[in-house]
Amino acid sequence: MKRIFSILLSAALLLGLLPACNQQAGSRPTQPVETDGAGLEPIASGTADSAPPQEDLTARDVLLGVWTTLGSELANAETYGITDDDNGDMLSVYIEGAYGLSDGEWEDAALVRETGASAVELAVLHFADENGARHGEDCLKDYLHRREGDFTGYAPEQAKLVADAALCREGTYVGLFICEDSALAESTFIDIIRTGELPAPVAVSTPEPTQEVVELLNRLLEVCEIYGDDTSDLERVDRSDSDELKSIVEGEYGLADYPWTDAAIARGTIGSVFEVAVLHIDGDLHMGLDAVTKLNAYLDAKEAAYVGFPAQTELLHSALAALNNGFIALLVCNEPQNIAINLGNILGYTGRDGGYHTMRRYRDEEISGTEEPIPSAEPDTDYPNRVQFTPPNKDDMSLYDTSAIRTAWASGDPSGLSQYDRETYDAAQAILGEILTDGMTDLEKETAIYYWLVNNVDYDWRHQDIMAETPRSSYEPHGGLVDYTAVCLGYATSFQLLMDLAGVECITVPGAAFNSEEPHGWNMVRLNGNWYCVDVTWDANHREQLGPGEPEDWRYFNITSSRMAETNHQWDYANTPEATAEDHGRG
Repeated sequence: MKRIFSILLSAALLLGLLPACNQQAGSRPTQPVETDGAGLEPIASGTADSAPPQEDLTARDVLLGVWTTLGSELANAETYGITDDDNGDMLSVYIEGAYGLSDGEWEDAALVRETGASAVELAVLHFADENGARHGEDCLKDYLHRREGDFTGYAPEQAKLVADAALCREGTYVGLFICEDSALAESTFIDIIRTGELPAPVAVSTPEPTQEVVELLNRLLEVCEIYGDDTSDLERVDRSDSDELKSIVEGEYGLADYPWTDAAIARGTIGSVFEVAVLHIDGDLHMGLDAVTKLNAYLDAKEAAYVGFPAQTELLHSALAALNNGFIALLVCNEPQNIAINLGNILGYTGRDGGYHTMRRYRDEEISGTEEPIPSAEPDTDYPNRVQFTPPNKDDMSLYDTSAIRTAWASGDPSGLSQYDRETYDAAQAILGEILTDGMTDLEKETAIYYWLVNNVDYDWRHQDIMAETPRSSYEPHGGLVDYTAVCLGYATSFQLLMDLAGVECITVPGAAFNSEEPHGWNMVRLNGNWYCVDVTWDANHREQLGPGEPEDWRYFNITSSRMAETNHQWDYANTPEATAEDHGRG
């Protein structure tokens, strides 16, 4: 099975800033880069007095050099990477699906990227000649534009990170750096290629294993119990049975050539794939990263062996390895990300999220179709202060038919519903029973429903990930009310259904955002004869990114159509009610 491998640096190498390249993406200004008070002018690619690029460097070498330099910045990030050495097939799938470059258009590439609500991505591509590199640079410019649209409204800080990204071409190499210190990334990229010198490998700051791996394993198992794992019947292997331990670590895990000094393993019995292992690696950073790659291969093989056993396969599919200060934890359990956080906490790392360095693994999804041409942001001739609305047609924005649920609600008899609709009905009934009380006004009902959705439903960030598939349920009320996970249309239709059942007039608006390039959906509510716009999704995203989700923090609750247009919403203006009241529904 093809798999995406994840790697994260755990230490920083502090390098002086070097001249940055002239090609930059988004709205990033071309200006001197400052370090230690000295301004350094950008250097244009391929100038007569520049050193010729080193053509014998692999993309992986260059990427690791840049990434190492940014280690302190990324030390607490959840990062997933694809490199040619790790998995060439998946690399090709990603580059074609995301960047629009087929296999024959590039010779070598490597990248790492974060997923979920983060846009961080570092990529290095090598082309056969400079014409190919220029074409690659153009494709990556288009990718950056689309990527900015992915996060606009949903995670504004990440959208700005993309807008300020560095896109750099030097000879036959192209670098893409979406990160906080993109200037440092691009200057390091240029220096590596021009000099052929890589930053020295960073030795892992490894504490002496005074904290025995057995003790660390026991602590992690205690956390597993908190998250619902049954740890009462496990097979334990540690250095008390050195032969068995060596057989597992070097044979099953494939770490015979790695300097592991100790390990402890707890495994499920009687067909259970539960497994938590702690290993201590006495090597430099790259050695630790390579060891994690081996563990991912072990998890791949085991997942393939359990095809046909859905519960076990699901557990293996979400499994990960976590690297922290020379310790690696292999986690096949419930909530492996939370267990990984506790690895850092137990080791005394006090950085964000416990400083865990996660090796999350993701589904192998096929990428089909091509991106639509990027439309221009032209004003609407009939609404000159608004961007012309053109349906992006990237997603199926058709609305789920809730008529059966509404009919069952009116009759009080849900027995005829399908299982899928009955689950939605029961969830809606429980939610409304919890948040609504007799005598509420329509505004009070709306506020209670909006509050529940903003604070209980998380955005399905698979929608922003070209390598992941977003289930259709995330576009429907089932996603928001049953799974607590939704994309914009799922938020909107969940709000619509709850408002319908509560007896408050509401419509759903399938529209767009980001200058009509990204599909987006929201609602309008009618109170006291006036229409108001609401965007549950973007207020829920604000809670996810910045918290909390209190009414005073809402930005898109009962606002005017003009305000929606000002915040980069587009829709069918002529055939949608116009919201003009500025009293936020208070009358």
